[in-house]
Amino acid sequence: MNTLQTDVVVVGAGPCGVTLANYLGAYGVRAVLVERAADILDYPRAVGVDDEALRSWQGVGLADTLLRDMLQNVPARYHNSRGRCFAEVAPEGQPFGWPRRNLFLQPLTEATLRKGLDRYDCVRVELGLEITGLASGERMVSLQGRRSDGEPIDIAARYVVGADGGRSTIRKLIGVELTGTTDTHKWLVIDVTDDTMDAPFTGIYCDPQRPSFSIHLPYGYRRLEFLLKPDETEEEVLKPERLEALMRLHYGATGPLPPVKRSRIYLHHSRIAERFSVGRVFLAGDAAHLQPPFFGQGMNSGLRDATNLAWKLAWVLKGHADEAILQTYDTERRHHALAMVKLATWMGSFYRPWNRLTESARDLFFDVIRKLPGAKDYVLQLKFKPMSRYTQGVVLFDERAARRKDYPVGRMFMQPSVLVGDKVSRLDDVIGPGFCILGIHTDPAELLGRDTLEDLATIGCRTLWIRPSRSVGPGRQARSPSLEVEDVHGKFRDWKMRHPEWPFIVLRPDRYVAAVGSAAQLPETVRSLVTLLRAEAQAMRLAA
Repeated sequence: MNTLQTDVVVVGAGPCGVTLANYLGAYGVRAVLVERAADILDYPRAVGVDDEALRSWQGVGLADTLLRDMLQNVPARYHNSRGRCFAEVAPEGQPFGWPRRNLFLQPLTEATLRKGLDRYDCVRVELGLEITGLASGERMVSLQGRRSDGEPIDIAARYVVGADGGRSTIRKLIGVELTGTTDTHKWLVIDVTDDTMDAPFTGIYCDPQRPSFSIHLPYGYRRLEFLLKPDETEEEVLKPERLEALMRLHYGATGPLPPVKRSRIYLHHSRIAERFSVGRVFLAGDAAHLQPPFFGQGMNSGLRDATNLAWKLAWVLKGHADEAILQTYDTERRHHALAMVKLATWMGSFYRPWNRLTESARDLFFDVIRKLPGAKDYVLQLKFKPMSRYTQGVVLFDERAARRKDYPVGRMFMQPSVLVGDKVSRLDDVIGPGFCILGIHTDPAELLGRDTLEDLATIGCRTLWIRPSRSVGPGRQARSPSLEVEDVHGKFRDWKMRHPEWPFIVLRPDRYVAAVGSAAQLPETVRSLVTLLRAEAQAMRLAA
């Protein structure tokens, strides 16, 4: 019997699992990525990518490559039963440095993500390997598996992540249940190729009798989705003549129809795991939460899991942090994942009004919204989307300061462009993979002693001095241990004018704000951060 030993085993090579494996590789963590299937499924599943997901992929150097195969800034248009567009979502801002509504083909994305693993000698990929057993001890987890040719294999690891989908084997092996509901309504999904429809948007048709979707995808693909009526059987609906009749609702009564890549009937689940971790085993992506596709956040929620968990595993394994921080994965991620499940479920009911009267009331509501600039912007710019906010976990959260609506701790920080030398770069690319203390117009290193700076380095934290734009002449030699950049677009200037009391911002590896403070507060803020991350003995040494 073959036996492997590693630090982390990631089970499931979908977007969540392979993104997590890329992060572990980038952090230099030994990992094994296990996938039961021998190859990537060759048809679309998830189709929507948001700006947070692209920022996650930016962290492993793949966002620009992935974006080349995507449709960017695709609007979503909502139509009533008479075909009138009563609402549109078309966000233009890029607060996190990336477009906010993008459409993709999952097979292409997965192929690029898997190819990204070739960069890391510390990551091993095992395809065609099914996990059959799990035993968790105080220091290690033992997995039993079987290759496609029947050969047994054992894998020993310090930690295991189950990212193996809604029917997760890992979740079942650790005895965690999914709580929630499954909608009794069935939906038909038809993916077509060589599409010729002139509709370069996501069309949502909110008909009380037959709600449907028409989603423009890259490279001539289009997805059609239809709600089935209670008296329609799967066998009947999947017949070629019935598929053609439904497709005609969007393509018209005459003319050629595009080839069908696949057709399938789905039930929509609104479920979340009772807990996201048991001992040394963690759940991520669909293994931890399932939501209807109506808000396009299922895969994106899984990528948030991967980005949150990856740096914590790496920091523990590299000795930057105490193992206790792994407990914050459930604390930070579960609440937001549940919020996304609830929103997607609510939107499903919004898409199918009960009758013509409720449809008319909804249309009137949106007619009013279009005439109110603030309300219109709230819908158009996707401001109704629930954003993660961590009040517990790896954050120095001040309840008193949090009474202000703009208190940034626990939220994802913006990503402006900055000037480094003569090159304009995105903020995350400059910071690198770890923690960072940003000083706006003030050098953080000047306020911290050499010992403190050395201790910051041991927890993977650097300092960044953000100077006002054009404040330094060409050819100046940097003297500070901080990396110096210029606020080329004035975004940090504007931030400081709104928040003059917080010129220092501590960013986590996943770009959430861990702490903010003034010059007087910065040394104590650093000590508190180290206390959060390190073993108690190390925290006591720093405090002394």
